[in-house]
Amino acid sequence: MKKLALMAVVAILMFAFTTKAVMAQEKAKAEKEKTAPSKETKAQAANVLFENERVRVVQPQPLKPGEKNEMKMRSDRVNVAIKAGKVRVHYSDGKKEDFDLKPGSARFLKAGTTQTENIGKTETQSVVINLK
Repeated sequence: MKKLALMAVVAILMFAFTTKAVMAQEKAKAEKEKTAPSKETKAQAANVLFENERVRVVQPQPLKPGEKNEMKMRSDRVNVAIKAGKVRVHYSDGKKEDFDLKPGSARFLKAGTTQTENIGKTETQSVVINLK
């Protein structure tokens, strides 16, 4: 009888720990889904063209019309347009700024949390020189 009671207690404890672990996994999965980028946001992969202790030069993937890159903290940088287009920069404070990109044009952007959206009708492409 004692063995049966002990086995029942062990089974209940095992069930409780297993349930708690499964619930923790489900909670972590739900949190991950909340922070995942929306379908309209493009987490950009960038081709690193050059890097040293002072600068990092990257060529992000082109942004197609209607696409946005992720809202994130970016360092001081110089953006050089490769393809013409029209973009809107969204700032973390809600401010927005539109730019017409012309091939070869360059602009300096201060460090801050931003997101770029292609609001034009053509794919945009640039090279970004990040200052360290």
